[in-house]
Amino acid sequence: MEGRPGLRVIGQASDLPATYTAAEAMEPDLVLVARDLTQLPEFSLMRSLFRALDARWIAVDHRSFGTGTSLGKEQAGDLDPIDTSQPADAICAQIRAAMQSPVSKQPAPSISPPLRSLTAVGRSSKLILIGASTGGVDALLTVLSALPKDCPPIGVVQHTGQGFSESLIRLLDRRCALNVVAAQDGMELAPGHVVVAAGCPGHMRLKSTKPFRVSVEQGPPVSGHLPSVDALFHSAVGSATHVVAALLTGMGRDGAEGLLALRKAGAMTIGQDESSSVVYGMPRAAWEIGAVRQQLALGDIAGAILKACAQGNEEGRIAS
Repeated sequence: MEGRPGLRVIGQASDLPATYTAAEAMEPDLVLVARDLTQLPEFSLMRSLFRALDARWIAVDHRSFGTGTSLGKEQAGDLDPIDTSQPADAICAQIRAAMQSPVSKQPAPSISPPLRSLTAVGRSSKLILIGASTGGVDALLTVLSALPKDCPPIGVVQHTGQGFSESLIRLLDRRCALNVVAAQDGMELAPGHVVVAAGCPGHMRLKSTKPFRVSVEQGPPVSGHLPSVDALFHSAVGSATHVVAALLTGMGRDGAEGLLALRKAGAMTIGQDESSSVVYGMPRAAWEIGAVRQQLALGDIAGAILKACAQGNEEGRIAS
């Protein structure tokens, strides 16, 4: 394709983390992805990135070039598959047409202007904790982009593979008014900042000192994950009356038990509802054991977080 009118190759990558980094940095109009990579669990993060960047993508089976094999729609991304039995000029013409097509057949994450701070949020002593997994990149973009830059401090655990952390954090930081940074041992959770543990080799936990600080500690997986949402939530139980915790879309049940422990100790707890979840696994598990005080659609969660930060927790502790 290089050198053909209307087309320019701006980057190449050999695996998903490298593809993620290159796409996030270069913001291409169209990405061609090897079909075997699209079948990996981590590719859900790529879909989120492409939607956030308004980028088109097409899966390509390199073994099919010249063989007459075409891709099925379930493997071809947002656009019709390329018939690789065509001559190179025809393939390039199809790519040019694809680059002029609507970006995606699926809705992009809602990137909204930040909400206004509610009364007393700027002076709030609250701490916001969020856990997410499958579909979580879109969900985090929706929630975090709606929070104002003077929001109380936020700690996030997002399940993702190693190698994605830096690019994910850069994407969130670019799309939000808040300052988004990677979790580091001893880091203070400061107002206007989001500290993210994603793909790191340790659990992020809250230290029992004020101002709020985090530790990043190596150890075995908790609830099947490293880092784990449950590890973060359980570590905050001693400060639960200051905590507003939300559990977003994701597979499995990581975060459910920790959210229940926080609720019992007096935290405000929020779970994403089924209709707005990509995978209603983690929030379902939390809802079914009584860990969720408010179950909300994704678009309503940021406002509920701010309201809880401004008003405090009316319900307080519940019985075991």
